[in-house]
Order: sequence, then C-alpha cells, then structure tokens
Amino acid sequence: MKRAVLILVVSAALAAGIRAGQDPAERTDTLEESIAALAGTFGGRIGVAARDLKTGRTILVDADSLFPTASVIKLPVLVALFDKFRTGALHPDDTVSLTDSLKYGGSGVLQFFSGDAKLKLIDAAMLMIVLSDNTATNLVIDTFAPEHDARLAAVNSLMERFGLKHTHLLNKVMSWKTKKKTPESIRYGIGVSTPADMLLLLERITAGTAVDSASSRQMFDIMKNQQDVTMAARMLPYERMKEGEQIVVANKTGWVSETKVDVGIVSSPATRYAYAIFADNSTDTSETVDNRAVLAVARASRIIYDAFTQRDSR
Repeated sequence: MKRAVLILVVSAALAAGIRAGQDPAERTDTLEESIAALAGTFGGRIGVAARDLKTGRTILVDADSLFPTASVIKLPVLVALFDKFRTGALHPDDTVSLTDSLKYGGSGVLQFFSGDAKLKLIDAAMLMIVLSDNTATNLVIDTFAPEHDARLAAVNSLMERFGLKHTHLLNKVMSWKTKKKTPESIRYGIGVSTPADMLLLLERITAGTAVDSASSRQMFDIMKNQQDVTMAARMLPYERMKEGEQIVVANKTGWVSETKVDVGIVSSPATRYAYAIFADNSTDTSETVDNRAVLAVARASRIIYDAFTQRDSR
C-alpha cells in the first residue's frame, strides 16, 4: 500500500512538470528521438530496449552499447541462483550464515543486523532484489562455488548460454579485495550489460524459459515486490486505472554515481511489455529522487508506456 501511495505522489509531481513544458523530448519528432533527447537533460547517454509482449513492437535506442549495470546485475545473479535450485546444487531452504565480517555497506538492511544470524537462501535472494541488499547479494554469490572466479563464472556462463553475450558479473558488491584491475572492471564496476541483453533476459522470464516455467514465475513474483519506485514506475498513469484495474511493475533498479538503470516488466489492462532503460555518464551525481538521470529514466518509461498503449506521450 505504501509503495502504491509513493508512486502516485511522485508520478503526479513529475507529470505536472511535463505539462508545464519542461520535457525536452517535446522538441523531437519520433519516438526514438524523444527518448534519445533525454540524454541532454543529464549530460550523458541513454540506452533503451523495450518490446510489447503482445504485438512484438520494439523500441531501440543505442540498445547494443555497453553500460554499467549497477545493482541491475543482481537480476542475472537471481537467475543463476534459480538455475542452481533446478539442478539440485542448492535448495531454497539452505541456510547462509551472516557474520560481522560479511556485512557490506550501501543498500540493504542486513548490514545493520546485530551480531551473527542465519537466514534461508531464498530469503537472501528476496532481500537482494526487493531491497537491493548488498550483503544478501554477496551471501548468494558465495554459494555458487568455493572460489571467487568460479562464482562469477556461474553467472556469466549461464547468461552466455541464454544468449546474453555482453552481460557479465565482474565482482561481488562493495568488495574491494576481490575487484580486478582490468579495463572492464575499472570502467563498469560490478557488472556490464546492454539494453538488448537485459530485454532478452526479461523476455525469458515472461516466456517461462529463464531456467524453467516455475522458476520464472517465482522470479517474477519476487521482482513485483521491488521497493524502488523512483524511476520506471514513477510516472505511469495509475490515476487512469478504473476500479479493480492496476499497473503492475516487476523490476530491478540500479543506482551508482553517474549511472541509473531500471529493467523490468509492466502489465496493465492496456499493455504488457518488457523494458530496459540505462542512463550513464550523468553530470548529476546527487543521491536524490530528483536526480536528473533518475528523472530521465522515469520520462523514458512513460514514453514507452504511452507508445505501447497508442497514446501520444508528447
């Protein structure tokens, strides 16, 4: 309920700004140009891949370019975990041990736990997505293999098998000791991908082929509870929904300095589509909900929604 209220508040405020003529995308002629023009609002670059899952209509803007994933790389980690469940290498009820030495800063709540604790692996996975918990993410990754490189390979080899040729987990989160000094790791941080790659992974989830149909449904349900509503969910027209109707956003977001990312699946009575929106090289590195790159992702999301519901977003 609180999540829905917050969405309505921020979407109304941002929509008011657009009605006042503050959206630079109004100056362009085509859908793709409208999205590309948003890069100018934060001084960086934007990449988008979106597909209407009913009609197949596709929107692509710089979709094959490499971008830092920030915490969006946690979605491939989730898929790799469910693949371990499928093979029997791991079980959802397996427990992971939390100690002070395994607590990491940044997003999440496990870092604030007092003393040691044990939690189910599936609960750690839930925290990894719903609250983007960094400590939970590393607990999950550590179960994949005894050695660091093998843990990364468990994710990366699966993504390659799924056809995501440019998506790589490059390190654990906030783990400076294991960070490699390769050009890729220095440039992209914990993960790298493309909008097109992430769209493919999301389509696998909707099609039931991200591991298997049961796993795909469970992952989708976890993503539906993701709590960050500052980007793709922010401007969607919740106020237009009739009684009993709703817009459901199942997604994963990522924030880090110059990069803001949101990927997910939107379902409403009018449409169902998958999207991946990347904003990078932003000159605005503030950690606020009104960060210009955050707003650009929100605006791109609304343009996509309006395009797939055959409304003119401009």
